Amino acid sequence: MEKKLNKEDIQFIDTYLSNSDIFYEDIRIEMIDHVASEIEEKMNDGDKRGFYSIFKDYMVQNKASLEKQGSKSFDWKIFRSVTKQFLKNLYSWQVIFASILCFWVFKNIYSYFHIESFLTLFFPTFLMVMVMFIPLFVFGKKKFSFIGNFGALVSLFFALNYYIIPQIEEPSPLYYINLGIMTIFFVSSLKTMIYLVIFYKKRFAIV
Repeated sequence: MEKKLNKEDIQFIDTYLSNSDIFYEDIRIEMIDHVASEIEEKMNDGDKRGFYSIFKDYMVQNKASLEKQGSKSFDWKIFRSVTKQFLKNLYSWQVIFASILCFWVFKNIYSYFHIESFLTLFFPTFLMVMVMFIPLFVFGKKKFSFIGNFGALVSLFFALNYYIIPQIEEPSPLYYINLGIMTIFFVSSLKTMIYLVIFYKKRFAIV
């Protein structure tokens, strides 16, 4: 029967990494998975020692590399995972349906309040900024590296809009195309953030 670490062992690894200045929750969880898998592999390969002895020897050999190079590699892994999830959501029926609905709502709100096109095209980007605050409301002071990934994404869209929007006249096909694209990106960002929040809430329940 394949041996697995119990919840107390996982919590011990979590506490150890937390005390080793691994502050980002998502990076630490990825490290916990990595370390736990390595220890379980040793146990299943015939190492008869207990968890603490195996863990101690493993960290003596690998702590320096985990702290020096590990954060960067795990951060890159998370970045790829978040980007993949975001792109996947762009084509989901939920995002497409919600984007059409949001587009209709935005368009009618803008017409009703006579909001200028310059502000209307920036509005979805502003909503993406608000999406970045969702983990703060859910997890409080816990830090996540993927929030920086979203920050880079929002900065990219803001820069594109900054140069493109002044050239757009309302109404025009380009105006509606730009608004549609920004709306889809906002909805996909929201769905991705909700997915990440749910995922890490479940992971914290395990850890």
